[in-house]
Amino acid sequence: MSSSRDISGGKAPAFIDTTDTLFGHPKGLLILFFTEMWERFSYYGMRGILVLFLVSETKGGYGWTEEEALGLYGIYTALVYLMAIPGGIVADRLLGQKKAVIAGGFTLVAGHLLMAYPPEWAFYSALGLIIIGTGMLKPNISTMVGGLYREGDSRRDSGFTIFYMGINLGALLASLIVGYVGETYGWHKGFSLAGFGMVLGQIVFIGGRKYLRGVGNLERDNHLSAEESRNRIFTKEEEVKRTGFLGFDKQEWDRIIVILLSFIIVLIFWASFEQAGGLMNLYALNYTDRVVLGWEIPASWLQGLNAFFILTTGGIVAAVWVKLAKAGKNPPSIFKMGLGTAILGVGFIFMVGASMERNASAENLSSLHWLIFAYLFHTLGELALSPVSLSFITKVAPKRIVASMMGLYFAVTGLGNYVASWIGIWAQRLGELEIFTYIAGFTIFIGIILMVLTRKINKLTHGYEDKKEEERDAQTGQLLEAEAK
Repeated sequence: MSSSRDISGGKAPAFIDTTDTLFGHPKGLLILFFTEMWERFSYYGMRGILVLFLVSETKGGYGWTEEEALGLYGIYTALVYLMAIPGGIVADRLLGQKKAVIAGGFTLVAGHLLMAYPPEWAFYSALGLIIIGTGMLKPNISTMVGGLYREGDSRRDSGFTIFYMGINLGALLASLIVGYVGETYGWHKGFSLAGFGMVLGQIVFIGGRKYLRGVGNLERDNHLSAEESRNRIFTKEEEVKRTGFLGFDKQEWDRIIVILLSFIIVLIFWASFEQAGGLMNLYALNYTDRVVLGWEIPASWLQGLNAFFILTTGGIVAAVWVKLAKAGKNPPSIFKMGLGTAILGVGFIFMVGASMERNASAENLSSLHWLIFAYLFHTLGELALSPVSLSFITKVAPKRIVASMMGLYFAVTGLGNYVASWIGIWAQRLGELEIFTYIAGFTIFIGIILMVLTRKINKLTHGYEDKKEEERDAQTGQLLEAEAK
């Protein structure tokens, strides 16, 4: 079991108590679950109505064109995730993940509450605060989930899936509550509700820190004896001489490379998936028959379909991974990511059907069921890729750069969001049918290729995806012994 030391005091490092569990998982997972749930309530509440607010000419909207709204949406969502890089570095080197989460949370509270004010200066200032706060909180709370489990613990993937369900519970509540208030009573009233959600997230995290002892603190060497410190410095100097670049040995570089390769898939996935908040959001508003039993469903509510399907199918997917792991048949993470990308592509086939029906319709509208099935398959693809890729980073990345690699993951996600906005803009010019067809074909093709090449790609992990901690320590010792000879 690895330990960490907080910079705030001189106490001995706190160890994770793996026997203190709830429903088979560490109790700290519950704290991170609800913290992330309320943070995502605030984020997805704001995200779900942002484009609708920008194009609206009523209830305080700005009346922008769709291309202008999609452009700002893409820049904003990209920066939210790009800021995760400095957020991870600050946690790794200065604050530790726990303190970074708290600092980011307070910044988010300020940003979301400022969104309640109509002036444009308040709007842009609020976006800036939300970008900074999310960059501090998002990568570090995800890294803390991995810190709850021993290396090689088969519960880790299911733990991340449960954590992911917290994200989507917040997203579902946000689409129903914030979306309805925003569309019905005024956009800025909806934004203010998102701020109060973030306040609740802070209360949960700060109040539940006792269940996170030994997780998310800043690792320091100042508790070592003078002789141990000299030996560690000597070892690091020798390692730098041996490796010649940034102090990573060849095996560590292979593990970094395989993570970077996985980021390419992450980029493709999110550039496609994030049509939800932009192009598909506008498609639901303008071209979908949303009348059910004489009542028109708010367009923002359809943003909650993804969250609803994750909550209803996420537990099943998590149970499947655990069952396969116990049977020794759990697919590698790379395979799961390819599978998720291909399933996402299937979801876009339904959007192709929606566009074809719309083009053939006298009312220029398509049926609601196309969007429902599209979001269902997008959700299944997301469950196969996103929580698994988060878990993959915490297992394969060298320990001293885990938070930084998590930050880079979210930065790639941000780049995917930016590409997604441009895809939405192209759709305004080329047509939705063509764009949906291209996305479907490309993602299915990439997903299949990735699954076929899984075995070759996975060799770069050197078995670190499956090794238990004692096996890794033994391998490290053997490598050092071989090098000494």
